[in-house]
Amino acid sequence: MADPVTPSLGKLVASKTLDGHTGFIWDVALSGNGQILASVSNDMMIRLWNANTGLQRSAAKDNGHSNWVRAVRFSPAGRFLATASDDMSIRISDVNTGFTYRMLQGHTGRVRAVEFSPDGRTLASASDDFTVRLWNASSGLLLKTLNGHSGWVRAVAFSPDGKTLASTSDDNTIRLWDTVTGKQIHQLNGHKSSIRAVCFSPNGKLLASGSQDKDLRIWDTTSGATLNVLRGHSGPVRVIAFCADGKLVASAADDLTIRVWAVSLGFACVRVLTGYSGWVRAITLSRDEKMAVYTSDDMTIKIWHSA
Repeated sequence: MADPVTPSLGKLVASKTLDGHTGFIWDVALSGNGQILASVSNDMMIRLWNANTGLQRSAAKDNGHSNWVRAVRFSPAGRFLATASDDMSIRISDVNTGFTYRMLQGHTGRVRAVEFSPDGRTLASASDDFTVRLWNASSGLLLKTLNGHSGWVRAVAFSPDGKTLASTSDDNTIRLWDTVTGKQIHQLNGHKSSIRAVCFSPNGKLLASGSQDKDLRIWDTTSGATLNVLRGHSGPVRVIAFCADGKLVASAADDLTIRVWAVSLGFACVRVLTGYSGWVRAITLSRDEKMAVYTSDDMTIKIWHSA
């Protein structure tokens, strides 16, 4: 596979392949300083890695969960790790000791996604019980239950200022919520199937979504209007991410490709990366854009560094 070359990421070269998981990897996350990588798999293991050396720091069976862990996120300061599971719970643990600091219970369906707010004070979770929940990340207390979706909730994302939360669902809608009041701001309609991924642009003005209908959509977060529909993938879109400078959007789909779209060119596709041996389930970029990490169903994690 060719090295991905993009205006803001520079030239990235494949540097490491991390082996250890014995099942496909659900999710991967980088700590804020880019030093630690966390991965969760259907082999029931949660692994922490040194992102620079590729060496495994620790491996824990389930982290106390009694079923698959589907999502993992670091707190902004990198001290805590949140994991979301099919056992309907979220656990917040200490990165260094592995000690479970809080266990959050209340969902009545599997928890598919979890996200910390930018200030680290709030945790959002998405569940098959059709709800989004907001939790106090320190005390573990439930702050709000956001009702409105009529299908499994697949993904959540905070705006850069933390005031708005986006959620996506099998009901084919995206909903924008006020994180203080818990009230719905917008319902975004347009996708024709389940929406698997969502992210805000760094300035918070745009929202990008990826769907099982194979399309990406770009939305105006103020009006809720669709600005662009991006077509090119021949399979459901599972992953979507803005680069830190907001100039590019990367998407991964079941067609075994990653596409890179340029915002300044009207979201034209400027690169198609091929050669993957399985679905790409997660992509994460370091804040300085010198590192990209992705994982696919070949049970490995790939790390790319700037040349």
